[in-house]
Amino acid sequence: MLSNSESVKEIAQKIGRKVRQWAVSASHGLYCLSYITGMWTVRTVRLAGRRLAHVLAPVGRLLYKGVDFLLLRHIRVVVGETKRFALGFPLAGRRLKAAFRRHPLLTIPELLLLPFRALWRHRKALGTLFNLAAPVAAAFVLAATVNHWTNLTFALSVEYDGEQVGYITDESVFDNAAVMAEERVINTDNSFEVQRIPKLTIAVVNESQIMDEAAVCDQILRSSSSSIEEASGLYVDGTFEGAVDSRQELDALLQSILAQYTDGSADEHAEFIQDVEIVDGLYPVSTVISAEAMDEKLTAATLVDKFYTVEEGDTPLGISDKTDMSLEELEALNGSLDDLMYVGKQVMIQRSQPYLRVQVVRQIEYTEDIAYSTETVEDSSQYLGYEQVRNEGVNGQQKVTAEVTLVDGVEQSRTILSTEVVTPPVNKVVVVGSRKVNPNASIGDGVSTGKFIWPLPSCKMISSDYGYRGGSYHAGIDISGNGVYGKDIIAADGGTVVEANSTSQWGQGYGYYVIIDHGGGYRTMYAHCSSILVSVGQKVTQGQLIAKVGNSGNSDGAHLHFEIRINGVTQDPKPYLR
Repeated sequence: MLSNSESVKEIAQKIGRKVRQWAVSASHGLYCLSYITGMWTVRTVRLAGRRLAHVLAPVGRLLYKGVDFLLLRHIRVVVGETKRFALGFPLAGRRLKAAFRRHPLLTIPELLLLPFRALWRHRKALGTLFNLAAPVAAAFVLAATVNHWTNLTFALSVEYDGEQVGYITDESVFDNAAVMAEERVINTDNSFEVQRIPKLTIAVVNESQIMDEAAVCDQILRSSSSSIEEASGLYVDGTFEGAVDSRQELDALLQSILAQYTDGSADEHAEFIQDVEIVDGLYPVSTVISAEAMDEKLTAATLVDKFYTVEEGDTPLGISDKTDMSLEELEALNGSLDDLMYVGKQVMIQRSQPYLRVQVVRQIEYTEDIAYSTETVEDSSQYLGYEQVRNEGVNGQQKVTAEVTLVDGVEQSRTILSTEVVTPPVNKVVVVGSRKVNPNASIGDGVSTGKFIWPLPSCKMISSDYGYRGGSYHAGIDISGNGVYGKDIIAADGGTVVEANSTSQWGQGYGYYVIIDHGGGYRTMYAHCSSILVSVGQKVTQGQLIAKVGNSGNSDGAHLHFEIRINGVTQDPKPYLR
């Protein structure tokens, strides 16, 4: 066995050496391949670069000659002429000195000839500059020409009723302008008519000369009649109502209508319900009316007040059915309907409504009462039926900020924005008796007295209180002591047995137990009994024997587990026992 394991180890070592040798050989071969590839790539790139340079050299020389012909030679000429120009100043100075030596007055003609001699001296350079500047100037001229003609556009020249109107983009502009002109005229005698076939010719004009529909409409009205004047037209929901000479008067008129429904408070906004628009333009004299006439037209009632006369047997709901109105709509018009439910009284079913209606939204502040609540306190020393007011209730007050929407002065809606209690209400407290009357108690009458007595007369010791104990919640009290097993358990108060477990010793952990319903949400429970002496549905009287103390269920010794429940919630029994 030892020789076999050694032979296996030797074989593994040989295999390992072979693998390492193969890995070294493979890495060396990979390195050689990479090296050869790199060298070949470098040589190829260098060879390609030399060949490309050989091919592109003639192209470069040709490009250089072109640039030299177009630009560099001119630059050389300019540089040379610049040097000659600089050398010309000393030459001019020598000429002036020579002329002055001959005669001082000869310096004047010599000075006047200097510019002409300079032009002749630098004539070649000026020619070169002209050759360079001419294409640039031509380009500027071409750009200016193109800019000029691009700002021009083809349009239609409109001649209407023998007069030149202006220029439009297409025929639809004139058609729409003609429709606008007809809408701006109240043509009661059918005397106004717009010619729909004007004379149109093609023209090339500046874009700023093209007219829109409104401008063409003004020209049509100006050409159509001599009875045209500048005025401000009023449109209500897109319908032309008339025109007034002064825009200022029309604005003042509309503001006065709005002001009739405002109270001047800072947090209010008034606006017309309809879409009201003023359009300044040309209007026929027949459509222009005075500001007073416009006021009368806009404030004229479109609806009048209507009333329903209360008849015998009418009710608010009946009147709403008869008038096809909701109670909310009737109350919005009349306030409280209870004050009007008398024969012969008038109930408003429709309020007069002006032609131009106004909506006002404003913030208001007011104080309102906060109704007090009534608290009931039970007094177990008083019998049922007793009632006495301990504290009279007093309403509180709160400051309310609201946003009110009114239409034609009638409130339509109210949104409460904030409330601030100024004086809190004082609740009314009423004391009522809770003691039950049981004058003739007898065995099994089921009458509850309203008070609980001690359920285990033979023992008064509480071995475990109500509440948390050892990390768990104890829902009642445990009553226990020496020799308590088998002692009598009595009903703490009269009532009806609703549960009585006498068959299962476990009984959900309570063992044998009894639950009695005393009415009013009160129930008592008696658990871990040794025997049960009552049955479900049986009526018991306070103090009646119902079971025997035991140790059944989840119990560590003989005791009575006693609970009081109010509406299903366990309470500490001690305050209820006497």
